[in-house]
Amino acid sequence: MNKLDFLRRLNSELGVLDKEEKKQILAFYEERFYSGTIYENKTEQEVISELESPEVIARNVLEEYGVSPKYVKTKEERYTGVNLSQLIVLILFDMFIASWLIPVLYSIVVSIFGSTLSYFGVIGLMIGERTTADEFLFAFSTGAYILLFLFGLLVLEVSIWTTKKILIYHMNVLKLRNREKYAKKLHKISVEGWFKRHKRANNLKSIMFIGAIIAVAYSGYHLFIGEVRLIEAYTNQPQITDTYEEDLNADILALESWDIIADFDSLNIEIVPVLGSDLKITHTYKNLNEFEIDIDNDSNILTITNEVEVSVFWNDISDLFYLFGQGDRIIIEVPIDILLDDVDLDVINGDIELTDIEVGVLSVKTSNGAIDLDGITVDGDVTLYTSNGLIKLKDVSGTHDLKATSSNGKIYIKDTEFIEYDLRTSNGDIDLTNLNVENQDGVTLNADTSNGSITLEDVYVLDVTLDTSNGHIDYYNTDLSFTVEDLEMDTSNGNVASNVD
Repeated sequence: MNKLDFLRRLNSELGVLDKEEKKQILAFYEERFYSGTIYENKTEQEVISELESPEVIARNVLEEYGVSPKYVKTKEERYTGVNLSQLIVLILFDMFIASWLIPVLYSIVVSIFGSTLSYFGVIGLMIGERTTADEFLFAFSTGAYILLFLFGLLVLEVSIWTTKKILIYHMNVLKLRNREKYAKKLHKISVEGWFKRHKRANNLKSIMFIGAIIAVAYSGYHLFIGEVRLIEAYTNQPQITDTYEEDLNADILALESWDIIADFDSLNIEIVPVLGSDLKITHTYKNLNEFEIDIDNDSNILTITNEVEVSVFWNDISDLFYLFGQGDRIIIEVPIDILLDDVDLDVINGDIELTDIEVGVLSVKTSNGAIDLDGITVDGDVTLYTSNGLIKLKDVSGTHDLKATSSNGKIYIKDTEFIEYDLRTSNGDIDLTNLNVENQDGVTLNADTSNGSITLEDVYVLDVTLDTSNGHIDYYNTDLSFTVEDLEMDTSNGNVASNVD
């Protein structure tokens, strides 16, 4: 086969394209033969041996233009006769894959690029007096943020590529007119393609990547392995402890109940029972903040608040690495014989833990922390909410409703009894074990997660609704004599396994 035969075959294979498009492609390979024979002193056969076959070249070109030969064979077939089975597959694909895949991809992109804005806080390390450790941390953080930004570009490229493929798939199935031209335009939309067209930006990106790797490696060695060892130094720094006490013996004898209200910006909370009649509050902290305690003996209300000054800059490196340690925390030791009515805990940044206490109504909210309840008895409703944390309940009983919501965390409940359950998480599993085992008196249970699995083991509730978009559902009971009156299990992208009718 010589040059003329090669180009003829290629022209034939590209027959579905427009005349102008075929002309451009053939001209490219004509130029390849010219440069190979004139400037490289190769024969036509040697040039052909370095190229793919005309059939492979044509197939690759058609795929780039979104014109697959299995969809189009002649000019007339390209725009008529939509295949019904392909249309049904397309609709199902949109419903169960594209409907969540594209939003998730671009949500990740927005989250990555949005998180890079916090880099402005790093600048504070270089303002005013600074130590060698500050400079190393600045270099390390700068390199890390650059890598995060470049990773965001990579995820954006994947998102755009996926979107283009889905759009081309739609155009092919629906056999839209002039889809080859639209596909060609879509092919040009690319992050990497943009950088290739802008050489200075592409060179800058390469320099940023190499510089970031060097900065992270060099400064990271000095920070975490070398002589500085920041995490070890700052997580073990001394803390201050203040203690507050109140004798509640009179209220215990009079069967008076107390309310606890806590509203914190940043603090870990723990409430535990103790013997005796003293209410004891232990506050452990690094820096003095606006911490206030109000013990109202007339209304029997304990109110605790704190406010932490918020800044976009880390002016003190110890503030950053202090987060790796235990952080500020408060322990409330409640007399075991005191009656607790309403307990309302609200924290922006902190974990909340309650152990072996009895309360009337319980409300717990934290934006960035975990919620852990162990051995709790509640007379009223329980409402739990965390944006970014685990919700864990063990040996908790109540006579009313449990509502637990987590945006980005798992919900784990074991050995617990409530009448009604409303459990929701966007990005986490829901794991339920031994619910209402003793009395088998649960009325309703609703468990809903977008991106997680739902597992139930020995859950005895009459009305059960389980719904997950991307996860498995498993529901097994040991006592098969118990009948679930209304059971709904729905998963879009997962399996359902159960021995419960």
